[in-house]
Amino acid sequence: MGKIIKLNNLDEGPPDILTRTGPGGLFSTGYLHDEPALAAVDDDETPQFALTSRKHGVELGTSKSGETVQPGSNYRMIGVVTDRRLIVLVGNDDGDRRFAVPHVDIDQVAGDHSLGHGQITLRRCGGTEWRVHCGKQGIVDLTAYLSHASQAWVRVENIVDEVKRMLVRATEQRDQGDYEQALATVLEAGDRLDVAGETATEFGPPGDANALEDRVTTVRDRHTAMLTEVRRSRARRAVDTGEQHWREGDFEAAYDAYEAARVEYDEILSLPTEGVPELADIRTERDRLETVIDDLKQSPLRTAAAADNEAVAAAEPAAAAEHWAKALEAYREVLELDWGADERRFAGDPERVRDRLGTVAENLVTARRTVATDAMEAGDWYADASQPDAALAEYKTAKAAFETALADARDCYPDATDHMEAELDAVEQRLSRAKARLDGDPVDVDDRFDRTEATPDPDITTANERSPSPTDTTDRSDIEDGSIDPKIDPTEHGGS
Repeated sequence: MGKIIKLNNLDEGPPDILTRTGPGGLFSTGYLHDEPALAAVDDDETPQFALTSRKHGVELGTSKSGETVQPGSNYRMIGVVTDRRLIVLVGNDDGDRRFAVPHVDIDQVAGDHSLGHGQITLRRCGGTEWRVHCGKQGIVDLTAYLSHASQAWVRVENIVDEVKRMLVRATEQRDQGDYEQALATVLEAGDRLDVAGETATEFGPPGDANALEDRVTTVRDRHTAMLTEVRRSRARRAVDTGEQHWREGDFEAAYDAYEAARVEYDEILSLPTEGVPELADIRTERDRLETVIDDLKQSPLRTAAAADNEAVAAAEPAAAAEHWAKALEAYREVLELDWGADERRFAGDPERVRDRLGTVAENLVTARRTVATDAMEAGDWYADASQPDAALAEYKTAKAAFETALADARDCYPDATDHMEAELDAVEQRLSRAKARLDGDPVDVDDRFDRTEATPDPDITTANERSPSPTDTTDRSDIEDGSIDPKIDPTEHGGS
């Protein structure tokens, strides 16, 4: 005689055959000798069926050769089907014998109740058969469960093996610097794990965890760790790229790189936190990246304002002109950043920056003109002092300076163009006379003080009025966002 008991997850407590030991008496059959059957069940598996046999036990081997293990007098064979394996325990006075076969090793399952009792036949991978004797009632449900369990475990284990190989490949790709392919591989591995997870969930009772899900979870933890490593590597590489672009003054490319890094960190932080290694360090890196991005947003305007301030503070017109030129280009870049975008990423109100740009352009042309007129006046002094060599040198300097000033006026301050052209013509005449004196050629009448010029721009002093270095006291606080740091160094904000 034997039994098959469906355990229903032990909600009502396990039956005696799983919890008791000892031989039977005159009117009863015992259990096991060493310890109760439930002791053979691990914590990570759940009993689903219990089956017993008082006389026949279990037959192991092939149809030609094998071993039959029967329970001793007054003991039983007790089988426990869990969500991970089949455990068979055979009681005897000399001690119990234990056998187990994982569901993943079962190739075929058949049930037979044509005998005086029931029998489950399991064909293992490799050809070995187990014939486990049990009760007749419930054998169809038991057979169906074992068949379903076998198929589910085989499917999941095949996927798990595939995923492990993919994670090894992703590691190799990452180590070789092929981050794009590494990410693609690890994401594909995640998709395969999702398929395994669906199979595992369907295998267990609704709402309850099962050993197959635990198996998937173990591999998923490894997958999460690998995905974290790949995304973190990609984030750090993007940060390094952003730093390089920042050093080169390519602010938009730097922002795009930092934004790509931020996406990678956010993807990591969206993963189940218990599976993410070094989570605190990753959060620190993410927070530091936010600080770097905030600095980058301010950097173009700060660079322009710093050059602007240095120009105002410069004591010499030539030095002021160089700073004004840098400020001009920097303000232009502020305006050009995110051109046509719906939302600006960088600091600086376009209208206010545009207004300041006009003032900087005027100051630049004025400073260039001051350098030119200083040289021209020096040439006049040397000419009056009968030092033609020195006069010629100063006039050449003045001509080059006026040409630079004219080029700047044409570029950024067209109202001063006519006046610059007139003054360039005047210094060219002086240069021509100085050369004639040196060569002993006839010299035209000196008309350098004749007033036949066009109406000057009101902001441009005349050629014979010596101009000091321009002083600009304009308040620039309305275009600046935050404090002005004239020496922004992007290399101070490095990623790991």
